[in-house]
Amino acid sequence: MDALMAAADGERAKKKGIRKAIVTFVIAMVALTFFSNTLLGISLAEVTTEKALAGTLSHEVTGSGSVESAETADVYVETNWVASEVEVKVGDKVEAGQELVVFKTRETEDSLKDNQARYAQKQLSLEKLQESYQETFRSSDEKQMRSIARDIESTQLDMQILERQIANQQRQLKEFSRIVAPVGGIVTAVNAVKGAPVASGKAAVSIADLSKGQQMKATIDDAKAPYVAVGDKTELIFSSLNNARIAAQITDIRDAVSSSSSGQSNQSTPKGKEITFTLKDDRLKGGETGEFDIVKKTASFRALLPNDAVREDDQGTYVLLLKEKKGPLGTEYVTQRANVGIGDADDTKTSIENGITPLDKVIVSSSKSIADGDRVRAND
Repeated sequence: MDALMAAADGERAKKKGIRKAIVTFVIAMVALTFFSNTLLGISLAEVTTEKALAGTLSHEVTGSGSVESAETADVYVETNWVASEVEVKVGDKVEAGQELVVFKTRETEDSLKDNQARYAQKQLSLEKLQESYQETFRSSDEKQMRSIARDIESTQLDMQILERQIANQQRQLKEFSRIVAPVGGIVTAVNAVKGAPVASGKAAVSIADLSKGQQMKATIDDAKAPYVAVGDKTELIFSSLNNARIAAQITDIRDAVSSSSSGQSNQSTPKGKEITFTLKDDRLKGGETGEFDIVKKTASFRALLPNDAVREDDQGTYVLLLKEKKGPLGTEYVTQRANVGIGDADDTKTSIENGITPLDKVIVSSSKSIADGDRVRAND
């Protein structure tokens, strides 16, 4: 009897041990699976998501340029006279009528006197010929009359030439013996040098006419050009004037031209757009640098996403959605490709025309590179 009881106790102990081993094994497997999934989860890319929202885009156009006079008065001389005095320099402020340059005119003055003397001689010769013609007329010597008539005509032509020369020299002496400022403003260029004539084709002095206001030109990228237009008003910021803001208006937009890199100076290629602002402020003298920041808002779009959410490959434009997947140990997250159509975009956001719904969670960033179908961790 005791033997039977001992055998039964041994059997029960054996079964209990087996059950304990099985439970231990299951717990170990569950724990191992849990920790392996935990380790795997830690190694997965962590992603951040956003839902597409309605809103507007803001197109920002920025740049800078240098202020110059809207109009410049160039003072030319038509003589090769040597400058005896140059009374202004670049940067000087001048008043209308102020003397700028004085020229040596002695040679022209002497030439004028010589021409006036020649004219007087020709006049005396003409009077003598006219008297001779009258005497010959009375003698009826036709041959002599024709000869004297030709001499009279030749003398008159010589006198006409001298008259023009005298008138031109008198005009030059009056207009160019000294040149004065035609307008008040700031001297921007001086090509007159004491002791030398002004180079042909160059203005002796150039003056920025401050009464006409100022202008500033700047170049922007072609991609930004659609967001500015002639007539747009903005403010230009001048750091040299303690960050003063001065009202300005766009008055011209045209292709910007840069010299060709081929080395042929007569060739040029368009590069961006050149925009011209007009402004007027007495504090500006020319040469100051102005900065602008023009922001244009669009009409409302029904779905906007950050630019980083939009991806592109050989198959087109797409986004990656975050999808939930139920597993034995809980919820898993995987990526899913969604092809989309895009519209307008600014520096931060893109309009999504189709391909997603307002409820879709779109991946906008990830801790590492991801692709369609990858398991990921959601950054809640």
